[in-house]
Amino acid sequence: MQAPRNIHAAMMVLGTMATISLVDNLVIEMSRSHGLWQFHVMRSCFAIPALIIMAMVMKQSLRPKRPVKLMLRCSAMAAGLMIYFSALGVLPVAQAGAGLFSAPIWVLVLSAVLFRYRITIWQVVAILGGFAGVVLLLQLDLGNLTVLSLLPLVAGLSYGLGALLTRYWCADESPMVLAIGVFAALGLMAAVPLYWMTAWPVTDAPGFLTWGWMPLTEFFLWIAIVQSVAAVIGMPLLAQAYRIGTPAYVAVFEYSFLVFAGLWALMLWGQGVGIQGWIGIAAITASGLVMSLLQKRDA
Repeated sequence: MQAPRNIHAAMMVLGTMATISLVDNLVIEMSRSHGLWQFHVMRSCFAIPALIIMAMVMKQSLRPKRPVKLMLRCSAMAAGLMIYFSALGVLPVAQAGAGLFSAPIWVLVLSAVLFRYRITIWQVVAILGGFAGVVLLLQLDLGNLTVLSLLPLVAGLSYGLGALLTRYWCADESPMVLAIGVFAALGLMAAVPLYWMTAWPVTDAPGFLTWGWMPLTEFFLWIAIVQSVAAVIGMPLLAQAYRIGTPAYVAVFEYSFLVFAGLWALMLWGQGVGIQGWIGIAAITASGLVMSLLQKRDA
């Protein structure tokens, strides 16, 4: 029966989202002493060998089938994640995550623009509802918008493009190759500014985005390792959840990330998202549910 399998899959997703949202909240504390670029370089150094070992144990291929398309796909997803982690230095996790969870909206929009996918009226309603939820959760002041205000949405656009390219360009690549590609892209993207910030340090108000190489501390290494472990374990768990469960059903539970992120931020740092934020989370989740159900119907 599918119902028990769906429940099992939902528990996997809920556990993964609770864990990832917790370790992402810890990045906020790390950002007080170490920079974004060093974090990503170290995180990739820990994650890539672990993924290679896991691929060998699971006997998955590590040879990419379309290297150029894989590189473009992984670069798009890495850019979205880089912007998301950049936002963690100044925003609560739930607000930064709102941008990434606008990705399903961007997938539909980009599908229509790039691949001539026909969007129905109900999908348009879901898109508008999702955008409204993101605006509420980000607490955007529409009268004083800046480029920085929209960065989380840019993260969702980039991540959504990567997800779309996964489907159209990289569907036959192994999951481990896809994961290693993203971590490699993140590490390479971070290496250049890390070298620059280290060679020519910023002395005027240095911070999370401008620090170069800083002395390694136990806390920093612990955060980098925990982040790597969460990603390496979380990825196959999510893949397994989608394998045993109904995708449209399982996808909705990924939005629990926003709920867990808000609860962790409240418990750890006393940062609440407020009534407006929770309404935004509800709107984003409802939008994702509608789009998942419509996708299932159209499949």
